[in-house]
Amino acid sequence: MLMLARMDDGSADLLWDVFVADMLGSGKAHERRSRYGDKPAVYIEGREVAHLEAARIIDLRITRQGWSRVKGEYGSDPAVFRDPSRRDWIELRPQSLQDLKRLAGLVAVAIAENA
Repeated sequence: MLMLARMDDGSADLLWDVFVADMLGSGKAHERRSRYGDKPAVYIEGREVAHLEAARIIDLRITRQGWSRVKGEYGSDPAVFRDPSRRDWIELRPQSLQDLKRLAGLVAVAIAENA
């Protein structure tokens, strides 16, 4: 598995690494540099679906349709931030491995919407 340079202390690195490993585990994703700056990213079929925006901030492309499917469950989650002006993107701000585990269903929808 390719591990690109990361942006912060060890715990933030671990959260990004676990997030990427989960996405790569879908069998549909691969990791490379973001087209939105010099940062690590995850792609599915040539489309960037996630990148490390900053330490503990992951931009995730979920699509508008995908978000409408999960907003009832994740819309008030403290680790999920959605700016309506960003249309297909949301921010994940996990602080722990438990946060990532709780967000696994959201990530699965994002993978399905982008595959």
